[in-house]
Amino acid sequence: MKDDARRQFLYTAAGAALGTGGVLRFPSLCQSYGGAFVAAYAVVLAIVALPLLRAELTAGRRRADAFPLAALCPLGGAAGGLAAVNSAAMCACYIAITSLFAVRACTFYASAGYGCPADIVGAPPVIAALVAIALAFFLTRSVRTRSAAARIAVLLQGGLTAVLAVRGLAEGGVARFAAVFAFEPWALASPGLWLSALGQALLSLSLAAGVMPSLAPSMPRRLSSVRAAAAIVGANFAGGLLAAAALLPLAGGFQGDGGALENAFVLCPAAIAAAFCDVRVRGLFGSLYYASLTLTSFVSALSLARPAFVWACRAPLSRRSAAFMLSALLCALGMPFAMGASFDAADGLCCNVVAPVCAALEGACFLYYALTTAKRGGKIDLWKILNT
Repeated sequence: MKDDARRQFLYTAAGAALGTGGVLRFPSLCQSYGGAFVAAYAVVLAIVALPLLRAELTAGRRRADAFPLAALCPLGGAAGGLAAVNSAAMCACYIAITSLFAVRACTFYASAGYGCPADIVGAPPVIAALVAIALAFFLTRSVRTRSAAARIAVLLQGGLTAVLAVRGLAEGGVARFAAVFAFEPWALASPGLWLSALGQALLSLSLAAGVMPSLAPSMPRRLSSVRAAAAIVGANFAGGLLAAAALLPLAGGFQGDGGALENAFVLCPAAIAAAFCDVRVRGLFGSLYYASLTLTSFVSALSLARPAFVWACRAPLSRRSAAFMLSALLCALGMPFAMGASFDAADGLCCNVVAPVCAALEGACFLYYALTTAKRGGKIDLWKILNT
């Protein structure tokens, strides 16, 4: 039973860390910077992401509320609230993205070309509403149910991506694999490289977004936050490397703009077309691959909605009422994107502006707690203060 609880938490957390940002944005950054990005990303994961994730898990596992940072710092409640609002805004976008992937999964077999087919434009508003209803349903389910969805998403996405990587090697792509990860030391001097690595870590691991603290209460007591954080970070890094190794050598000269959505409709079809000559096999694999992206995106939306849902449950509402009211609001916010509005402005605001601010505030909260505790001559123990 303990091992089962451990697996449930790790799959749920890994599902949050292996979203579309992890498997689709990572390849474009490798395309831009080569092996230097992989090296920089590994450094950022070790120095920034791993300690921050460990602190989030420690803070969240003993307080099943929306703002565990409030116990550490006077600004903790505000920092947690901003993170929850930002996560909800990103969730609204993910509802629309999930609807796009769902329709593409249904149309890929008949239209296996590059880009987003014209018939997608009219369908997502209806699909987005269905995604929102599914989101409300899963928000009220048990940890076991959410873990099952995350497990299917992680294993299906990883398995299909591995198939593409193997196909690339079978087609003589060893040289192309080496070219993708070619390391040029001078690239490490680029500030843009390190900012991209930091942004990718915050985005793909859902750091400073309230997601991991909201999941932490379900973490088994015998699973240390250090091991849990290491497992999640390791899964994120491995997933990104696998996606880059699968998509970039096969996609050839196709260039993405660095955004996960653009890559989904440019790099993925190009890689699938290069991997399979038979049109029927290509169409079937493509439909299945986009189905996996649909599930991966939905699991990301479910994780991003979690902090706001935990907060909403504090109101005098039943869990079901809170879930459906929240999902209806998120669906309304995401509907313009489902109807064709550009994601660029929302993506830039949420990921490149608000997320770094949340990360800075969260880091300041942990630093404040450490300094005030050290000043009093006490031992820095997050667990103790979070239990008082």
